[in-house]
Amino acid sequence: FDGLYIKDKYDWSKKHPVIKIDFFGDLRSPESLEDTISSMLKSNQKKLGIECIKDDSAIVYFERLIKETYEKYNQRVVVLIDEYDNFANNILIHHGKEKYLRITHQSGFLRSFFAAIKNATETRTIERLFVMGVTPLLLSDVTSGMNMGDIISNSIIFNSMLGFTQNEVKEMLDYYITQKAIHKEKREEIFNILQSTYDSYCFSTNTDEKIYNSDMVLYFFNEYLLDKKIPNELLDKNVRTDYGKLRFLIVRDKKLNGNFSILKNLIETNEIDCDLTTSFSIDEIIDKEKFKSLLFYLGLVTIKEHLFATNYKFMIPNEIIRRMHFEYLRKSLRESYDLNIDIDFLKHEFINLAFKGNWRTLFEYILEQFYEASSIRDFIFKEEGVKSFMLAYLNLTPLYFIESEFETNKGYADMFFRKNFVTTTQTKYEYIIELKHITAKKLSKQEVEKQKEQAITQLKRYEESRTISEELIKIVIITSSKQVEFLGRV
Repeated sequence: FDGLYIKDKYDWSKKHPVIKIDFFGDLRSPESLEDTISSMLKSNQKKLGIECIKDDSAIVYFERLIKETYEKYNQRVVVLIDEYDNFANNILIHHGKEKYLRITHQSGFLRSFFAAIKNATETRTIERLFVMGVTPLLLSDVTSGMNMGDIISNSIIFNSMLGFTQNEVKEMLDYYITQKAIHKEKREEIFNILQSTYDSYCFSTNTDEKIYNSDMVLYFFNEYLLDKKIPNELLDKNVRTDYGKLRFLIVRDKKLNGNFSILKNLIETNEIDCDLTTSFSIDEIIDKEKFKSLLFYLGLVTIKEHLFATNYKFMIPNEIIRRMHFEYLRKSLRESYDLNIDIDFLKHEFINLAFKGNWRTLFEYILEQFYEASSIRDFIFKEEGVKSFMLAYLNLTPLYFIESEFETNKGYADMFFRKNFVTTTQTKYEYIIELKHITAKKLSKQEVEKQKEQAITQLKRYEESRTISEELIKIVIITSSKQVEFLGRV
């Protein structure tokens, strides 16, 4: 630990035997879990030099291992548990609530496993327990078996522990420049990419400090140093949150529920208010507030502002996470309504839009698909939802950053297609879209003209903003509940 903060903060002569349990892996049945735990206990036994008779029950085996380790070393045991919630989440996702309850309630394996740890603390054979995982879902369902733990995830002293601060990212970048691995002229460009793509996480409730995703920053540098250029794909697939972890909370019996609306509103506004929950049971997870908290623990939103008590304003931290949200939105729509949207066609039309300025075919196709889908009786978007639907499919392209409610010096534009210079510098056009919706009660030719004139005036104001490129195409879209009333360049 030379050179690290912890070096002089601990008495390294004080040692304890360690038992490490890892719930990582494709564990999808109670039987596979118990077999895996038994195998891990056997490995710990060998490492510790313990002669421990294996019992048919992995729980009894675990209890014996703790006791005999303590007796051999005459020191209390430290237990490390990694990805404690992985197995339970897999069971819930792939097998449903009934099997999940079977392992977490009453005499279920996981409940008994954590109860064994509690018993060991009472006999003073365990010194310390450190448990790591992603979500607090399992805590409420098993902690009556082990109810003496503290949640430290949101403590201010740990906020930057597993991420990089801005200064650390700059130091890393400057190091590679001094080592001649990166040209000095590329510093500003690379830093801007790192900042917009991997920054703005905040997991402590008592600080404004933002941190970078350390995995993705290291991924970027690894790729850059190998190929001597900015990576084509900025998202490390290892950090992508599996859609399956959210699917059972959004789609049930091929129908979308209220949590999908939360996802939709988050994408539109980039923020949500939430009463942050530190634990919740399986019966509570479908609750909207619990779902928002789950998005936080999965890293799909982060703290923007403390409002009061345990209430916070969350935001999407960066462009990478924003694209993941749109992916979840598209998958939910496709599964719930059997949408048959030609993605290859959309990608081709994005090329025409970016390099030739031919935009109409793309917009007409997406709007056509929206109205076809909205004819379905329970289609979640209905009238005014056209914007969310469009955003879900416009965000397929790597050629642009599609910004919703883009702030200009003259107000907020509905959608702004900002050129993605990382993908290519050859994109010739940027777009700003003003979208108006007219209710059935107000629909008339006069109202369409009125809304059109308002949209044109707004677009002219936005164009004057210095934050928008001069290579700009301005488009007005006016919709009603039945059709597109106007689609044109102004």
